[in-house]
This record gives sequence, C-alpha cells and structure tokens, in this order.
Amino acid sequence: MVRCMKDIFISLADSTISSKLSGLESHYSSLSPHGHLSSSYTSSWVRSPQIDIQSEVLAADDIHDPFRVHGKLSWADIGSYALATEVSWMSVGKKQLEYAAGELRRFSELLVNVSMSICANFELTECCFGGQDSHEQAAQVNPIHLRHNEKLGFWINLYNTLIMHAYLAYGVPRSDLKLFSPLQKAAYTVGGHSFSAAAIEYIILKMKPPLHRPQIALLLALHKLKVSEEQRKFAIDTFEPIVAFALSCGLYSSPAVRIYTAMNVGEELQELQRDFIRASVGVSSKGRLLVPKLLHCFAKGFVTDEKLAAWISRFLPSHQASFVEKYVSKRCQSLLSSRSCGILPLDSRFRYLFLPEKLSP
Repeated sequence: MVRCMKDIFISLADSTISSKLSGLESHYSSLSPHGHLSSSYTSSWVRSPQIDIQSEVLAADDIHDPFRVHGKLSWADIGSYALATEVSWMSVGKKQLEYAAGELRRFSELLVNVSMSICANFELTECCFGGQDSHEQAAQVNPIHLRHNEKLGFWINLYNTLIMHAYLAYGVPRSDLKLFSPLQKAAYTVGGHSFSAAAIEYIILKMKPPLHRPQIALLLALHKLKVSEEQRKFAIDTFEPIVAFALSCGLYSSPAVRIYTAMNVGEELQELQRDFIRASVGVSSKGRLLVPKLLHCFAKGFVTDEKLAAWISRFLPSHQASFVEKYVSKRCQSLLSSRSCGILPLDSRFRYLFLPEKLSP
C-alpha cells in the first residue's frame, strides 16, 4: 500500500511520465534534478571564514541537503536521506491522471486487510473504494492478535498511507493547522472499526500531543478523540517515542516515508532516527548548532538543552561529533553567547521525501 501510494505521488509530480514506473530506484535517480520531483539537491550555503572548518566534515556542493535551511552548513554523510526522492507538488495533467488512476485501481486490489471510509469528490479516488468484498475481507483481520513489532509496522505503514490518500481525496492543506480536519475525517476500517489518522497517531500508536506543532496540540485538547474501548485494544503495547521519526504528514519538516517490516521494525526506526538527525541538523556560519523543532521537542524527553549537542553527537560519525562538540564548546565559553543551539521552526509547506527500498540479499 505504501509503495503504491509512493508511485502515485511520484507519477503526479513527474511531468515527463511516458511509461509505467517500474519501482526501480535507478529510474528515480534518472529524473531531472531541475523539476519538482528530484532526488538531487544543491547546497548553496557559504562557508564562513570565521570558523576553521574541516572540509571532510561539511558537505560539498554536490551533496544532498533535503532540509535546506538558509545559513546551514550541511553534513557530508546523511545516510539514507541522501537517496530520498522529493515530491513538492502534484500535477493533474492527462498523463499523470491516467497513470495514477491505474495505480489506484491496483491500490484497491491491495485492500484485503483494510477498507476505506474516506468520503471524497476527488475524481481518482473512486477507483479505490472497496465494495462489499473488501469490507468482508477487512472484517477477517484483527490486529489485536498481532505481536508488538507487527502492530508497530502495520499501524505506521497504514498511517502514512492514509495521510497520502487523504491528500488525494481532500487536496493538500494550505497550512499545518488545516491538516487537522483531514486527520479526523480520513479513516480506514480495520477489523470492523473505523480509525482516523488522528486516532491511529494518538490512540493506537500512543503518541503525545506534538509540542513542535502547538496548534495541533491545542486542537487535540479542544476536540477529544472519540474512540471506543474495543478500539483501544488495537493499540500497541508500549509507547515508542522513536515513532516520531516514522510518521510523515507531508510537511516540509516531516520525516521521510519508508516501508517498515515486522521483522526489523526496531532496527529500521533506529536507523531512520539517526539518518533524520544527520540530515536535519547543522552548524551555522557562527558555530551555532541548528536543530529542527521536531528533534528539539523529541530530545526534551531525554536531555536538557545544555546537553542537547552532546546527545545529538551520539548519532553523528565521530569526526562530525568532534566538530559539533568543539565549536559548541567555544560558543558556550563566549561572553556574547547565551545559547549554543538555534531551533529551526516547523516548515508547513507541502513536501514528501520517499526513501528507497533496500534490496533483499
């Protein structure tokens, strides 16, 4: 389901679709880096003469920088994010619609485990709606009996799929605040119960109200999610804070989308957390550590601001970690510096990053 939605989004963003996407990452890498669909980024940050920067620490001009932030000096090693395919807009041209319609028909065939209750007038979504058969098939599935890792992978994949499907059904929200409505309206029926995206995130996956998105946190407080006791039985066993790096709302600041497996979901989440940190933090030209708000709010559950740089360094290659500690330490010792970290605000523009699938050995 995630793979199918990914292909639909890529097809709607690519103005040169001439044949059916094969799903091969070699195809994605061949797409023009000058369009809105791109797996190639250009670094435009100027290295400051005020800092004695080691060339191997910072990114060269041809290194990917998926979270482009003005004034940021990017890392040379950002893990899987270096291979991410970006979709920052979607077209409704004839070729794109024809391809997407075919993929949505394929998507409907995959709905053997869930059935949709999205009410929409988007012309493509009519291909997705399952009839009586899909509802009967959905009733046969009961995630209550899945093991913890199986539940985790299942609900993360379902959430990311549902958000993408909601964009096709309702359109792209113009702001993070306006995303709350489709979070409540868009829903899949699983095991005979309807689960909205908001219910999956905050009840089933037990995520806390997002401190990095205060408007959403406020709306959650004002609009209590109505979930039955039976539905709560579908929830994961224990809260996993690291899931924050796996859920994508299609915002510029959101983590990338990947497919999670029950067997390796723990390792996959750890890997994505590490790669998100490497791809999204940096050092300004004045030696200030730049941290996205999502990461800053997440880290508050583990460390104080004074120890944030040291905590982040744990996820960086040794030479980069030394670089961070060196220059943050210098800044802390400066009488003119009151804070060693700069918090990058949430960017609510529409954008998806899709990570390539790993080939089986």
